[in-house]
Amino acid sequence: MRIAVRYQSQGGNTRVVAQAIANAAGVTAEPLGIPLKEPVDLLFIGGGIYAGTLDRSLKDYLISLDPDNIKSIAAFSTSGIKSGAGSIATIAEKAGIHVCEKQLSLKFGFHRSKGNDDLTDKQKQLIDDFVKETLESIQNSSKKILNTSLSFVLGKETVDWENI
Repeated sequence: MRIAVRYQSQGGNTRVVAQAIANAAGVTAEPLGIPLKEPVDLLFIGGGIYAGTLDRSLKDYLISLDPDNIKSIAAFSTSGIKSGAGSIATIAEKAGIHVCEKQLSLKFGFHRSKGNDDLTDKQKQLIDDFVKETLESIQNSSKKILNTSLSFVLGKETVDWENI
C-alpha cells in the first residue's frame, strides 16, 4: 500500500502530529509544498485551525487534489478549540476523493509554546490508534472489493482464500 502524509502548520503543532502519524505508518511527513511523487492509496492530510477556519493554503491544496492519484484520504487537524478534520473531509469529498470514516482532531489549547515537540502519552495513543484503524479499514475495504470481483469472476458467492 502506498501511503503519504502531507500537512499545513503555522505554529508547529500539526507538523509534530504529522510526523507521529508518518512514523506510525512507516513513511515521512512532508509539508503541502512537497508534491506527491506517485499516486497513493492513502493520503493522511492535516492542518490547523486559525481564527475558526482552515488555512487558505490547505483549502487550495485540497481543491487541487487529483482523484486519479489519491484513492483515499484520512483527515487530521490541530486546534485550540474547533475541529478541522470534518472541513478537510468535506473539501476532499467535493474533489471526488474517498474519505476514510476515521478522523483525528487534537486540541492543544491557545497557549502552547511554539517549538515544543512533546506530545502527551494520550495524544500519542490517539495518533497510533488513528493510523492503525485507518490502515485496517483501507485493507478491509480492498479485501472486500477483491472478494466481490473474484466472486463475480469465479461465479461463487464466497471465495475460499486458502484454495486460490
